[in-house]
Amino acid sequence: MSHRYLILGLLAERPMTGYDIKKYVQVMLSAVTNASYGTLYPTLHKMLKEGAVGVREVEQRGRPSKKIYQITPTGLKTLHAWLKEPAADDQVKREFLLKLYLAKGSSPEQVRSLLVSRRELMETRLKSLKDKKRRTESTRQNWLIDYSLSICSAELDWLKKIEAKLGVV
Repeated sequence: MSHRYLILGLLAERPMTGYDIKKYVQVMLSAVTNASYGTLYPTLHKMLKEGAVGVREVEQRGRPSKKIYQITPTGLKTLHAWLKEPAADDQVKREFLLKLYLAKGSSPEQVRSLLVSRRELMETRLKSLKDKKRRTESTRQNWLIDYSLSICSAELDWLKKIEAKLGVV
């Protein structure tokens, strides 16, 4: 999961300082991702150079100026393009969950598409795991397969509930 999209998504909601971003991730998104200052600030500086974010400084009495970052039209375009892409499979649930969270401004069709593509991926994975289990004789390997089957089935159940709430068939 790229912190670039995390930052763009949060700045699309409202301008924030680096500290605000770090605290928001820590409190609201800790199940999905984490963000250290050592990752956030270099990413913010890189995106500043690319024009994806802008910054304004606010003078503070007796303290250094506060830098408040905001998303630019270029950054918004980048964020929306990323939200339309299927979540990367190698990131397991984290990227998918982040996209689902950040898709607040997306159309209902885009959210449905995200859910449907994730469900289809999980259905394919479930079938593959079941096939693998039938071919595997190792007890320890089967424990891992059983664990993966449980996780995959639970996510599929959850996805189906969300899709039902949204009227996805």
